[in-house]
Amino acid sequence: MTAVVDLLQAIEALRPHAAKAVEESFRLIIEGDSLNESIRAKLSHTLALSEQLEISPPTIWAADTNDRIDVDDLSGDDFDNSPWRLVLGKTPISEFLKARDDETTLVFFSVDGFHQWLKNWDPFLYPTGNIPDLANPTTVRVHGLSNGVGGPLLWVMPPEGEPPSIDEVILPEHADVHRLIHTNATKALRVCPKAYALTWGDLDSAETAPLVTLSASVFSACLVQELRCVDGIYEATLQGTKRLSLPLLDTSPAASSETLKRMIEAVSWVYDERPETRLGLLMDRLSIDIERGQSLSSGMEHHLSAALQQARDSYAFVILDRKDAYHKEIRELMKDMKSQADLYAQKVRDLVSSIARDALGILIFITFSFVARFDKDNFSELLGSAGLSVISKVLACYLILSLMIQSAAHFRDIALSDQESEKWLDVLQHYSSSDDKESRFLEPIKKRRNTFYFALAIAAFIYIMLAVCTWNLPSLIGWLISISSDGS
Repeated sequence: MTAVVDLLQAIEALRPHAAKAVEESFRLIIEGDSLNESIRAKLSHTLALSEQLEISPPTIWAADTNDRIDVDDLSGDDFDNSPWRLVLGKTPISEFLKARDDETTLVFFSVDGFHQWLKNWDPFLYPTGNIPDLANPTTVRVHGLSNGVGGPLLWVMPPEGEPPSIDEVILPEHADVHRLIHTNATKALRVCPKAYALTWGDLDSAETAPLVTLSASVFSACLVQELRCVDGIYEATLQGTKRLSLPLLDTSPAASSETLKRMIEAVSWVYDERPETRLGLLMDRLSIDIERGQSLSSGMEHHLSAALQQARDSYAFVILDRKDAYHKEIRELMKDMKSQADLYAQKVRDLVSSIARDALGILIFITFSFVARFDKDNFSELLGSAGLSVISKVLACYLILSLMIQSAAHFRDIALSDQESEKWLDVLQHYSSSDDKESRFLEPIKKRRNTFYFALAIAAFIYIMLAVCTWNLPSLIGWLISISSDGS
């Protein structure tokens, strides 16, 4: 770890001599105007530390001629007074700084470089290509950072920082957010609060202020009806007592840690249950309090606390007002459940009656068509006749065909019935929760469905056994006669 920190310090020592320094997610580019003895010494030290860590060394060029500068060149003055460029891949260094086995680790050589990266980072764009996905566990190591901050997935720490002990925070998945808000942009957008949640660390530090603002922008976007991107600028729509369209961010000071905590609290509350109702109550107050011309983040800075408190108070009254409607909806669910249960019960009874009908029909057909006419002297000849063999095979084919037709008809009928019930539930479910739908309807019906499948499997087994016996009917009768003769 010491050697890694020494390398970070050696890179940082080059910054005062750089005319330009760009820190990307997985690459560092430093450019200088004029190479001299002091810079050559620092570059040589950087290469030596890379060799000590056994990682790929940075690539150094003379910027005007694109000639490669190696260790031997740095010991002489052949390239002095020439512009120079250093490019360093960060991935080998990040492997030494992992805090979790399954994480993506990013490294920044200075707090300023980290801030510049945040300035160019769009938290709403769906990651593609070589862009790190912060929706997965990610640790950002920043050289020069005093204290770490982070949340469930994102940790931002100094190179030698220890992993924190994290309190669990219940936040929605991005799929839950997108079921509630509408996004409108030419590129795929994703609003993922878990990826940018900051729940521990020194959130009031100037070093982490840009990250807090970024996190606040994501959480504020979870509390709107529509998020759209127009010419690279994000705008939000609030549809409450009034309809407001306002920019997501402005040039106001960075969001405070208290505002971010309140936003996290609001998002957790809204998406806990009945998110459409809870978001609507929150929007009713915010759409009144936020003035036109304000940004969403600025408006929430001043009004979210009062709006959240009023929404919580109103929610209790809304639930009480909807109690009768809720019970009416549950009764409708129970009626639909009963009809579904009756359907499966009827299917089981149909299977039993079909088996009895087919078995009895074949028995009567054989008895009256053949057995009654069997002469004792010609019994063996009749058992070996081609007519009996053909009839038995035809009856066996009938049994298999009957099984196939019944199974297809039952499966199709049940599939259509389930689809209709699912659509009916989605239309009906305004006041009851998803848990009610699962526990009061889907679970009992699942037991009925399993019972039907079990009965169908038994029926299929019986049909197949009847078909086999009917197919081999002459041999089976002969075998039974021989056993009876041996017994007597």
